Amino acid sequence: MPTPRLTAAITRVGRVVRAPGPGDTDGCLLVRFVRDRDDATFRELVRRLGPMVLGVCRRVTGDPHLADDAFQAAFLVLARRAADVNPAEAVRGWVHGVAARAARKARAMAARRNTREVTGTPLPDSPVCPRGEPDADLLLALDEEVAALPDPLRAAVLLCEMEGVGRRDAAVRLGVPEGTLSSRLAKARRTLAGRLRGRGFALPAAGLGALLARSASAVPPRLLSAAAALARGSAPVPEAVASLSHGVFRTMFLTKLNTAVLGGLLLMALGWALPARPAASSTQPPAPKAGGIRPAEGKAQPGAKPTGPGTLLLARAGGLVTLTPEGKEGAELTPPKGTNTNFIGRLSPDGTRAAFVVNEAGPPRTEPPEAWPFKVVISRLGAADPVAVVDVPAQEVSVAWTPDGTRVVVTKLLGRRPDTTTEHALLDPASGKTEELALPTGTRVLDCGRDGKTFLVTHRDGQKARLGLVAKGETEVRPLTELKGWTGNHVGRLSPDGKSVLYTDADPAQKDANKWGMSAKPYRLDVATRERTELAEFPDNARCGGVAWSPDGKRVAYTWSQIHPDLVAKDMLTGGDGQIETEAFLIVADADGRNAKTVASGKEADALRPIFGSIDWR
Repeated sequence: MPTPRLTAAITRVGRVVRAPGPGDTDGCLLVRFVRDRDDATFRELVRRLGPMVLGVCRRVTGDPHLADDAFQAAFLVLARRAADVNPAEAVRGWVHGVAARAARKARAMAARRNTREVTGTPLPDSPVCPRGEPDADLLLALDEEVAALPDPLRAAVLLCEMEGVGRRDAAVRLGVPEGTLSSRLAKARRTLAGRLRGRGFALPAAGLGALLARSASAVPPRLLSAAAALARGSAPVPEAVASLSHGVFRTMFLTKLNTAVLGGLLLMALGWALPARPAASSTQPPAPKAGGIRPAEGKAQPGAKPTGPGTLLLARAGGLVTLTPEGKEGAELTPPKGTNTNFIGRLSPDGTRAAFVVNEAGPPRTEPPEAWPFKVVISRLGAADPVAVVDVPAQEVSVAWTPDGTRVVVTKLLGRRPDTTTEHALLDPASGKTEELALPTGTRVLDCGRDGKTFLVTHRDGQKARLGLVAKGETEVRPLTELKGWTGNHVGRLSPDGKSVLYTDADPAQKDANKWGMSAKPYRLDVATRERTELAEFPDNARCGGVAWSPDGKRVAYTWSQIHPDLVAKDMLTGGDGQIETEAFLIVADADGRNAKTVASGKEADALRPIFGSIDWR
């Protein structure tokens, strides 16, 4: 789907098709291709970007044939996702990241084939660099570290250092102040130099620009023509290229959903198909920084009345809202200015406050690595302003109140899978201060028990994911059941008496939905017997988003949205595939799922955008 900025640029350029000229920037060519889809423009993009892409593919794969396939896959992805590049002038950095990803997948697929075909022969863990290149090992390390940079830093360093664009011109092209561009460029240089030193390499005296310039490879005419032909879509795509591009599309699709869906609800990943960027983060929560809490501009209205038992909190597009179990709307909570809802929220035990997660508008931060600028907001129902807004940079963030309402458990996922680590902290809503909550490695808190010391968690141990219980200070998780889906996809709540768990898990029978990480059904588990049963009357072709128990434990609530069979059956998704009207529903039912009643619903014109998120019931 074209971004607003790119759409505006397309409108300004107009509709006249002309041959690309030497004065056209890469971004201008991309905008024209999005608008006109003409072969000549795309061929010029391949000619300009091809040497960089082929150099990356050859070094990462270590095989010329695999490199050719990855090269074509990278440009196939560009042809189909060109409108997603924002700003358009960042296309060089965008394609570099796609090329590195396609090359890694090509190498991994070849290794799996060799393992099946040749038994007992050890395979190299890393690619074999073409020895004809100067500084081949250094260039390969540079490829990997440039690909691991956040998009804004990668765009800056490739535009200025590799293409040789001046800072002022580069800032104009990327749509940022010159000072911002200089800051990004300096940070990218420091980061690359530091990471290369950590791998035993030093930048040559000629500098980063000279090294990047040497990393390009001349593109043979046949390969240029083959990649350029991908824009037309008339010729069949080679099987190997289609398979690689499908893997890249899937990863990009899941990464996009990570920033939009409930606590990473749709950030699913098959263990072998996830991005494999290294994450360097501490397993201990950092000490709170001075000024980490931002006071609200204005005073909260005192004396907000408790909502009392029987109040639901629903996270939805635009913010959160309270409802009665019959569906009557009450108080609304909107994200602070400059932020967007992340579809995660919980009511305090007394029903007077809510803790919810928002994402600050803007690109990911780089500390911790590739962290998004999430914030935890504490608001009093009925008040005009939040009580507190606390910065919590991470890949994903979730919250849960302690049973006495004095603390909020904040869970942060750091780094990209499969190298994800978690940190847990107890946040004081009044002061904004945090303290470490020590839990076993690999756990993620879903809910707090009534004793204030026990936590419902997901736990990953190697390739297995489990639902379990763990007490504060314990080093081992008490397993409850093995999970069929991926840990990032699960939500769960302990019943008020602690004897049952309501949670979501994937249904193996939904093969297509599982392929895209969209399968999630509500289950009820008996803690004592470990017996699990699917909630009755849950629709087929539906994805469960949030679950909650009523205060007395006699009823449950859950949200679900439609799964479109035609959409999930695809092997590849492109920009317009999600343009399907989709509905979501909030359901209240008996504890076993029977006598289900719809109390709220919503619609969205894009099947890939969330409608409802988490729910709570106090």
